[in-house]
Amino acid sequence: MSKQDEYRQHAAEAQKEANEATTDANRAGWLEVAQGWLSMLRKRPRTELEKFDDAATAQGTKQETSERSH
Repeated sequence: MSKQDEYRQHAAEAQKEANEATTDANRAGWLEVAQGWLSMLRKRPRTELEKFDDAATAQGTKQETSERSH
């Protein structure tokens, strides 16, 4: 099991505990634990194409995304 999977498993267990909590304080505590595990997941860096697509969208080019390979 990878570290990423392990972190997700721990977060899921904490979420389960939150769902079963009998008080708001306990629920909030377990949700904080779950968020802590999820925050340890590595963020995938955006590719240059994703950055370009985001910039094109922000510019409002009004062009539809081409599905064809040019």
